Amino acid sequence: MRNPLFQAICRVGMFMICAQAIVHFRPNEAYEKYLKLLVSVMILIQLFLPIGSFLLGGGMEETARKLEQFRTQLEQEMQAVTREAAEADKLLENMTLEEIRRRVDEQQEGSEAEEGREEKSAGWNGTEEEGTGQKDTGGQDAEGVQAEAAGTVKIPEVSVPEISVSIEEGKAK
Repeated sequence: MRNPLFQAICRVGMFMICAQAIVHFRPNEAYEKYLKLLVSVMILIQLFLPIGSFLLGGGMEETARKLEQFRTQLEQEMQAVTREAAEADKLLENMTLEEIRRRVDEQQEGSEAEEGREEKSAGWNGTEEEGTGQKDTGGQDAEGVQAEAAGTVKIPEVSVPEISVSIEEGKAK
């Protein structure tokens, strides 16, 4: 109850209760309007006294001091929030960069694996020697390898046994 305004409100409330009791127990009805006028003026005076002392007295100095404390505290909080926001931005940026690096690494690993599959399927007989990256020549001589390197491919001769098919009563031999 240190606040003068709060104390004034309490006093006005108690005064109004007492004033209503006096008006209710008036000796004659003719005095009612005079009593209400007197009570109203007294209430107004009780309300304006703290406001006048605040405006004319030391209340302004105390309020100015409290406002200065509030401003200082507000500035400190704003600086703290700005620092936290900058830290959060840096953290978010680092997390984003790490995510981008991870995805680039995944794509490079995927493309390297796909290149390895393409090299294996690019060999003309479907085999590749491990670790050398050279295609299996399938028994070609040095001329065949040189011809392949030049862009022409020499196909080796393969002997195919003759197959004869005869149809005898629905059976093939």
